[in-house]
Amino acid sequence: MVKIFKEEKLQQAFDLKGYVVVSFLLPEEVTQLRELYQNEYASAPQGFYSTSFNKDETVKARLMKGVEEIFDKKAQSVFSPFRKLGSCYLSKAPGPEGEMPIHQDWTVVDEPEFNSVTMWVPLCDVDEKNGAMQVVEGSHHFSKALRSPLLPNPFQNVQNEIRQDLKAVSMRAGEALIFSQAILHASPPNLSNEPRLVVTYGLIPQEAQLLFYYKGENGTVEKYHVPDDFFQQYNTNIGSRPESGKKVEEFEFKEQLISVGEYRQMKNDYLKKQQAMFKMKPLFKEATKQQFFEREGYVVFSLLDADEVEDLKQYYQALELKDEKGFGFHVSMDQSDKEMCRRIREKVWSVVLPKMDAHLKDYKPFVSSYVVKETNPKGVVPAHQDWSFVDGEEEGFCSVTCWVALVPTNLDNGCMGVIRGSHKMLPNYHRPSPSPQTPVPLSEHMFSIFPYLKTLEMQPGEVLMFDNRTFHASPPNTSGSIRLAVGVGVTQKDAQLAHYYMKPDGTHSTMLKYKIDNDFFLKYENSTLSKMYDKGEVIEGYELLGEVPYTFPKYTADEMIEKIKAAGNEYNIPMTEKLAKLFGYMNGEKKEEQPKEVPVAAPEPVERKEEWKWVDERGFFEKYTPLNIAREIKKKLTGV
Repeated sequence: MVKIFKEEKLQQAFDLKGYVVVSFLLPEEVTQLRELYQNEYASAPQGFYSTSFNKDETVKARLMKGVEEIFDKKAQSVFSPFRKLGSCYLSKAPGPEGEMPIHQDWTVVDEPEFNSVTMWVPLCDVDEKNGAMQVVEGSHHFSKALRSPLLPNPFQNVQNEIRQDLKAVSMRAGEALIFSQAILHASPPNLSNEPRLVVTYGLIPQEAQLLFYYKGENGTVEKYHVPDDFFQQYNTNIGSRPESGKKVEEFEFKEQLISVGEYRQMKNDYLKKQQAMFKMKPLFKEATKQQFFEREGYVVFSLLDADEVEDLKQYYQALELKDEKGFGFHVSMDQSDKEMCRRIREKVWSVVLPKMDAHLKDYKPFVSSYVVKETNPKGVVPAHQDWSFVDGEEEGFCSVTCWVALVPTNLDNGCMGVIRGSHKMLPNYHRPSPSPQTPVPLSEHMFSIFPYLKTLEMQPGEVLMFDNRTFHASPPNTSGSIRLAVGVGVTQKDAQLAHYYMKPDGTHSTMLKYKIDNDFFLKYENSTLSKMYDKGEVIEGYELLGEVPYTFPKYTADEMIEKIKAAGNEYNIPMTEKLAKLFGYMNGEKKEEQPKEVPVAAPEPVERKEEWKWVDERGFFEKYTPLNIAREIKKKLTGV
């Protein structure tokens, strides 16, 4: 494929996702372009409107000249040599009628050798409320079917599937969304009180021939070579046979309608490609650790010696911490005495970080805490991912938990477990607070994926380092003594710490993105944030970087299990056998009590439908479905 960007990083992102966002216009240029439009249109036309529809060629020419006087030179700094196809304004008036349905733009170059590109530059801030662009990442590679006004849409039978995958691209005024015209995209209606105004600018590589495909009356497709200004006139007579250009070929048309199964396979192929390109900014000094961590999402190695472990244990015992929330599982950073939390952080850092220096490079810590799991036969920690702690995960930054065992950990006392490779299993999305109010991809799969955990038995002083995107969980502690550990959060030294907080408007559609520092976690932990959310309160004392749409990938239980198995995870027989004995279930049913000398067979994987529950006389799995866990945690956090 012929490259279109000057910068290799932009080219790589565009090739993978089908779009990139860059800073483009200065504020004064945004103002100039808005005034240019308003001089021609005193008010925004109703619904969605493109100035290319205007039949007054004089008006179109004035607008295009004003846009291109600004865009031409600036675009030359972004793109390799190109030919422009024209420009126009797109307005979307307030109201429900301005929705742009899911579509692809026409095929106008020989794909996939060349890409035709649109620059979409809003002249006001845009988000889902006022009609931001929505895209399906990677979909420019999904189909090779030709696209033109009279050709059928190959995706017409999978619109509901596509709608679930649309990602809204929130932008500041003057930023440019640069997208392949083959990508699936749409935009919702403008439900704000002000018109949404955008400038578009089309271009193709300099060496590409501009094309147009027309479906004739006899069902054949005619291929035309057309001049670069073809679409500036054709948009006023869409669907007609071209009056300019040269017909170079005519061929039989074969319809290519995509099925739901084919569409899902296309998505999976894109995710595999995305995963293959996953590359984090190095954190480990040792190459083998770095490679293992990037592949598996975790790594375990020896860190503290016996004296250092004993030092941290004695410090914990002197604190006499209480489980203030009554979970059975608790962390010291949730304590209400925040000055004590600060002292704990400094103590843990003073012991752990000097030893980390031997293994990590160019890193920084941002949080630390004691992690305690009390004896509790009901104390299952379901499979989950941790919050997003840094900005730019899609650019190779990551946040990592360093979980250091201070006692031997095993199945009896609830050792940690991970799903191998799960940090790459879902497309990148931001993971906001608070829990359990925020819906997440694993909400419906907490227990269906639990049997595939790789449980990690560890010795005191060993550290489990895992990417905060990695699915992790732990079985209950039935040992009779606490499972004690310390956790330290680290990230790359040049990463920007960030916190995403679900906007408390009840819609679960928007996150508030904050620029934070280490002390943020001494002021705001999940219990506090949960109460704030229910009261409609927002974070104070930190810079609000903007509002970000919240979307996350959704998979059925079967799809999720398929991904987990494909990453090399296996059904954990010892763990599920222990749970079977503990909770008295077999294949989803309570089993009759057996004499102790009769071994209990491991349960086979069960297709877990939404209503399926494990049941015993104590009602554990009846009570602890994902929904009821969320309700109980919320009650403990907020008292309601």
